[in-house]
Amino acid sequence: MLICPKCGHDNQLGRIFCHSCGDKLDLSHIKPPTAGEKNRRQVKRGMARGIRVTLKLCVAGVVLLTMVLLGLAPAVAPVAPTNAELVAVDGKHLELLKLGSGQKPGQVTVTAVELNTYLNQKTFDKPTGSAVLIAPVVRRVSLRDGRVKVALLATAHLGAVCDKALYFGYEGEPAIADGHFVFKPTGVWLGQLPIYPRLPFLLALFEQRVVSLLQDVTGDQPLLDKLSTINVTSDAVEFVKVAPPAKP
Repeated sequence: MLICPKCGHDNQLGRIFCHSCGDKLDLSHIKPPTAGEKNRRQVKRGMARGIRVTLKLCVAGVVLLTMVLLGLAPAVAPVAPTNAELVAVDGKHLELLKLGSGQKPGQVTVTAVELNTYLNQKTFDKPTGSAVLIAPVVRRVSLRDGRVKVALLATAHLGAVCDKALYFGYEGEPAIADGHFVFKPTGVWLGQLPIYPRLPFLLALFEQRVVSLLQDVTGDQPLLDKLSTINVTSDAVEFVKVAPPAKP
């Protein structure tokens, strides 16, 4: 061992300058380590190895758990509307168009059943990809106070090898702010794995998907912007338009 005469730090053999203070070491005072010091160093090295192994096992466990959660696809019940529900949804859609395009105040309430019935009529885009082909299977909306959650179940066709079920979920708070429709993300899920929704690339995809979904229901973005408020309860979404304030 090499004891630094300036700060007393115990340096490894072979060093010229102190690892702690940088002062030049006096190599003429090299002392061989005692048996106790050798044992302590062996214990430290053993502890360091144990910590490294533990960290590697933890990282491997996290990676494995992540892969398992990504591969778990929750069940998404298909939508099977009745003829009466289909007719009612067409009428509700016309009400929304009139509310957004007209000048009169009003309110249109769309239930979760009506919302899912309407979305069930929308066709999915054609599958994309070359080696891996992703085909959407079912899309379903669920509501809770202040929030809308969209669940998308798809099938990934891995060439001629196999098919794998994929799940993507996104949730947020729809609102009208300063005359514009906004959607504040609160949750994103890939499989059973929750993802922080504020990641830039997820945020862009998140908002694009949800805005597109509500545009499908109400008509288009300008119609959404003309609304005053959007209220979400556990079983319905209320699209509200109030009269503009009277001019003085």
